[in-house]
Parts: sequence; structure tokens; C-alpha cells
Amino acid sequence: MSYNIIFGSNLFAGSSGLITIKGKELFKIEPISYKGSTKPLITVEIRDKEGVLLGKVYRSTSFVHYHQDYEPIIETKEGDVTRLALRKKSDGRLVFDLKFRSPNLLEINGVFHAKGIDYPIIATPKYLDLNTNKFMNSEFYLDGKGIKLEDHFISI
Repeated sequence: MSYNIIFGSNLFAGSSGLITIKGKELFKIEPISYKGSTKPLITVEIRDKEGVLLGKVYRSTSFVHYHQDYEPIIETKEGDVTRLALRKKSDGRLVFDLKFRSPNLLEINGVFHAKGIDYPIIATPKYLDLNTNKFMNSEFYLDGKGIKLEDHFISI
């Protein structure tokens, strides 16, 4: 199954559901069939610039871990999760925001840190910031491939 991912205002259509930074997995979507419908399983770790784990979603639609200084936000509609977010308690700033638009359309925003990269990957509803390059309202057609983020560019 392929997924359409809105990542920092950019549409990545036909994605495998995998986002990597310099070859390391950042975000993964896996399909699962339940009662004839397909509902994706999400795996993602949200870390700060020192590598401290702030939150983790593992093959599920809820947080399996979150740091004591952060609070999870889980929104549902008719029993289905429609949004998962992680907010810093002290200032209310969102560091992660995942919205389920449909079974194969997800919107991801947040501040992502990866080992080996000295700057954050910042995805907002307005842009995707890869330090020296900002991508805004672009469309990428992946033909079943994953989203590969490198030092300052997107590799398809």
C-alpha cells in the first residue's frame, strides 16, 4: 500500500510510508488489515537535540512513552484516533503533530532531531526546513519509495 504524506506543507504522494534522515528511520507507516479495512500502524521517536527521548509511538495509534516535561494529545472521532501530538508543558509548544486525514493520507509536523545532524528538521503547516533549504507547497511523486532527507536536500 502506498501513502500520501503531507510533511511540512509538502505532499509526498505514493510514498512507502518511510521517512529517513541520513539513512536512519525517522517515521514509519505499516499497513494492517482489520475487519476488511486498512489502518496504518505508526512508529516514530521524537527526540531533543541532545538525543533525549521525548515521546514514542510504536506500531500503534497512541504514545507508548512520553517525557515527564511533555504531554500527549490524543484526539478521536467515533473511536478512531484522528490526531496524535506532543506538547511541551512549560510553554505549550508542539514538538510533534500527526493528523490522520484518511487511512492513506497523513499530515506530519514537528521538530525532529537525528544523530549526526547538527540542526533540527522543522516541519510546519507552512514549510519544511532542512537548515539551508526550505520547501513550501511542493508535490513529490514517489512511486512506492520512501522520503529520504539528507543534509540539506530531499532525495527520492
